[in-house]
Amino acid sequence: MIIRGSRAELGRKAAVIIAEALRSVLEQRPLAVLGVVGGSSVGGVLGHLGEQPLAFNRVHLFMIDERLVPLTHPDSNFQLVASFVEPYLPEANLHPYHHDEADPGASLERYRRLLVDYGGRFDVALLSAGADGHIASLFPEHETIRSDQPFFLLTATAPKPPPGRMSASKTLIGNAGSVVLLFFGHEKRAAFIDFLADEHAVEHCPARLVKRVSERFILTDCSEGSA
Repeated sequence: MIIRGSRAELGRKAAVIIAEALRSVLEQRPLAVLGVVGGSSVGGVLGHLGEQPLAFNRVHLFMIDERLVPLTHPDSNFQLVASFVEPYLPEANLHPYHHDEADPGASLERYRRLLVDYGGRFDVALLSAGADGHIASLFPEHETIRSDQPFFLLTATAPKPPPGRMSASKTLIGNAGSVVLLFFGHEKRAAFIDFLADEHAVEHCPARLVKRVSERFILTDCSEGSA
């Protein structure tokens, strides 16, 4: 489903959609997993999410991608996300990715095991597309989008700084229960058109991964393109 509107109204709409999807999961299970990326677009949605009626003590948040910097660093995705959700999500329900430079493989394995402990997938994934069509830290024509890792992956060659990134794999994102994908800003118009174009492969436009998820909501303030 593609939903168009102003950025302000779409931020509120995205929060309503996410809350409804999480409530649906919580009707069937004792907890739900919300996966999120960083970015100002996502931050606005998370701010509105706190206004929704939801059993937040049963919602656990995982990072879909993270920059390999200390969690206290201004570039940390988790730091941004936490600043919006701390008023309503219990601290124990926030699960940052802790990177160990001495043993990066062990860091990935710990995060994988932690996600498996909570069900092994994102019940709801909140994503934002980049101007080049990337989502999370899966970049066009890059090793990240070509990886067959089932859960998380690392790269030291991300084309956007910083080059060191952790990301959910295309498999993990494709297995999400539902996805909310944001195309906010005029600079995302070309990426949105690529997303709509069936002739483009996922390797060219990683945002097209979302089309593998049956319950997906595409929110955009871009005027170009058609549904």
